[in-house]
Amino acid sequence: MAEEILGIVGASGRSAEVDDGGLRVNPRTAFEQAVIDGRAFSWASLTYDPEAHDTILGVENNSPTELLHMHQLIFTSDTASMIHVFTASGDDMTGTAVTGVNLNRASGRVANATAKANETGNAEQAGSYAGKVLQKQVAANETVVIPLDGAVILGEDHNVGVDLTTAATAANATFIGWFEPIS
Repeated sequence: MAEEILGIVGASGRSAEVDDGGLRVNPRTAFEQAVIDGRAFSWASLTYDPEAHDTILGVENNSPTELLHMHQLIFTSDTASMIHVFTASGDDMTGTAVTGVNLNRASGRVANATAKANETGNAEQAGSYAGKVLQKQVAANETVVIPLDGAVILGEDHNVGVDLTTAATAANATFIGWFEPIS
């Protein structure tokens, strides 16, 4: 006879399984739960030819009721260079519009965010990156995955961006993040 397995989901959204062998807890990360709930998105720029110090991609939270937690940055360039990941607020983001893609494809939720590729509305480079979160040397033609694990949190009208300091002929970036209600 097959053993019956029952599932339990707590108020936090974390799950557990109970059977005759005992209790097994299967906690989900906040990001995993956000994907299930339809609150996780990716913003990916198309590959383009950037000038030195171009912001390859910027994402701004437009929600007055939710915080945007950044999960990961994926970046590549055909030129070895330094990248600067920075935060700012109050910028008038300009550039090529990038639509957020809901990672739960069964969800109809739309990201309450503005994203721009080849973004030129921020003053971070001219301001010596006062909001710099990290910098990293990147090799030519290699994909770099930078885990942020929700450590960069954006309130309404705050943004995150990634600049490439050397001119290239092909670069692109993807930010992945999720929304959490402000408590």
